[in-house]
Amino acid sequence: MRRALAAVAGMMLFALASGLLAQSALADSGVDACATRADMLGLSRVIEVDAARGPMFGPSPPGAFDILRDREVILTFDDGPLRPYTVQVLNALDAHCTKATFFMVGRMAVADPAMVKEVAKRGHTIGAHTWSHAKLQTAGLKEAKGEIELGFSAITKALGKPIAPFFRFPYLRMSDTAISYLKNRNVASFYIDVDSRDFDTRDGAIVEQRVLTQLGKRGKGILLFHDIQPSTAQALKGILDKLKARGYKVVHMVPKANATTLTEFDTLAARKLEKRRLAAAKQPLTTRSVVWPATEGVNEDGEREVLPWEKKPGPTTGKRNYRAKRTNSNSWYSWFGSW
Repeated sequence: MRRALAAVAGMMLFALASGLLAQSALADSGVDACATRADMLGLSRVIEVDAARGPMFGPSPPGAFDILRDREVILTFDDGPLRPYTVQVLNALDAHCTKATFFMVGRMAVADPAMVKEVAKRGHTIGAHTWSHAKLQTAGLKEAKGEIELGFSAITKALGKPIAPFFRFPYLRMSDTAISYLKNRNVASFYIDVDSRDFDTRDGAIVEQRVLTQLGKRGKGILLFHDIQPSTAQALKGILDKLKARGYKVVHMVPKANATTLTEFDTLAARKLEKRRLAAAKQPLTTRSVVWPATEGVNEDGEREVLPWEKKPGPTTGKRNYRAKRTNSNSWYSWFGSW
């Protein structure tokens, strides 16, 4: 009971029901009126999260809050945006008048600012997932700070306004150093209960079966998908249909206050965004803005990317051509290879 009460402390919960009371609650919380329609999955609650002192949510680590009731889920999407699949994900969510949280990678946001804006326009919450999907488990403070801060700054610049102080660790691999830093920056961390593992299959039916099987055993939870994956884009509508049919409810998270960014990283993010804008202007018909290079540590132009917190590349790596060839496989998303 204490844990449940502690989880609610510092948050504002909007319960959504039917009738006049629901309309008032919906108006106050800015939720679409269709969210309480009987034929929609919609929303059951909107939770306003106070990220002060960096609370953690989910089944781990110790001390993390469990804020869900039985048969409630939180929908989350990592690693995007990637236009061909993010659009399909957004459309599936719209079809059920429900909302999700998107933990975006900074580089992906810079690659397609219009898609970042579209996610926000449709009423979803945007958090951060580092600048380059770096594994922070073994990172020192300087690298962890750089990845976290440039991620937040890049997504904020791409969106044109502040985002939520919500963060998810790449690979779900945390470290005491990074957790401590997030707490000092008043950033909440989110873990998962159900893992779609959509990155290792292109078959939406497999993703659907995994998610529903895991959820059936747990009875509630934070669901992890990736909006860069075709299998999730293919499976999501069916998953939402079945969540509705089986009596699950969706909870949406919003921040009490927006994330703050640091000037030095805002400046770096602005330079990267401008570079991308100029590149797109020179090649207006290119699709390069929505792909992820296959080699880790390589920027979207196929060049070795040296970040401020990294060592300079040696003479054998400084000028190598890392440009990836386009394929139909998941090789664009190389970070999954080390999961």
